[in-house]
Amino acid sequence: MDITGDLRKEFEENFGKLTTRQLWILTKLCKNVRLRCRSNSAFNNSMNRVFPYATFRQVEKIKPTGEKYPGLSIVVEGEEFQEQLPEMEE
Repeated sequence: MDITGDLRKEFEENFGKLTTRQLWILTKLCKNVRLRCRSNSAFNNSMNRVFPYATFRQVEKIKPTGEKYPGLSIVVEGEEFQEQLPEMEE
């Protein structure tokens, strides 16, 4: 899986080309997360402070094999998004 290519594709599909200012702010956010968030809980608390209109929380996810792992749920104005495992190629 090429995570860089996947992220680039998602950004292009959802945001188009970011401006220099938008990239600067995104970079500041990434640096803050990298420096201050050593756990999922710290990440969620930090993001909830930066984006008060959204709710970031940890949820329990289950892989097709039955293995449980911590996942992320984001709710904005009643619309929830949860990360999904990538489709496995057969």
